[in-house]
Amino acid sequence: MKRKKKKNTELIIGSSLSVMIMLLIYTSFSWSSYTKLSQLKDIRKNIKITGASIVSEEEFYSQLEILNGVELEEINLREVSLLLESNPYVKAVRVSRQFPSTLSIEIVEREPIAMLNIDPILMLDRDGIILPDQGKSDDFLIPCLSGFNPAKELYPSGQQTVSVKVQETMGLITRIIDTYPSLYNNISEVTLNANDEYVIILADYPTKVILGNNDIWSKIEILGKFENSLQNKRQLSDYNYLDLRYTNQVIAKERV
Repeated sequence: MKRKKKKNTELIIGSSLSVMIMLLIYTSFSWSSYTKLSQLKDIRKNIKITGASIVSEEEFYSQLEILNGVELEEINLREVSLLLESNPYVKAVRVSRQFPSTLSIEIVEREPIAMLNIDPILMLDRDGIILPDQGKSDDFLIPCLSGFNPAKELYPSGQQTVSVKVQETMGLITRIIDTYPSLYNNISEVTLNANDEYVIILADYPTKVILGNNDIWSKIEILGKFENSLQNKRQLSDYNYLDLRYTNQVIAKERV
């Protein structure tokens, strides 16, 4: 009787060990399959990039080559964000995992709203961040800033300009975009003349608008009211120049 019980016990233990070994083998195969499935074998297929229009996706993929063959769960999402945000044209990046093997990247770009006419040409976004040309300036119809200090140390790439005058001008341009978008679309150049006065040159014909060097925004508002007073009978381009340097008045010279 004891011998029979011993045999039954040995049989149960043996069966349990066999089941455990089979489970371990199955788990190993499953993990191996999952690991292979979660690898980024082809970054152009396994990484989905959205939101990029100024910077080409290929430029981002070349930065992400280091992720080839890496398992999805091993990727440091913050490091990927910082890597892509090192591009001056990238304002923010959101990175997320989509299992089993897709890395999703959402790009928010900086959009140039003005071009600084120095050598080399630089562009700026609405925060005054310096954007290197990189062959992109021809893609944008944006106002040109001229007559400003050309010292290169004032314009660190990917950072806000430290030129007080350019900061002031970018604040003005941003406000024009938000308040008088049609005027912004008609600006060809914003310049400082020999008297350090703001002068706007319109794209049409062109018309020169002299703003002076104080109360600039109030003069922009006067210009907006003057344009509205024309009531579509005339346009700003019908004038050779408009002088707003004097309080609450516009001195206008018509084209001959």
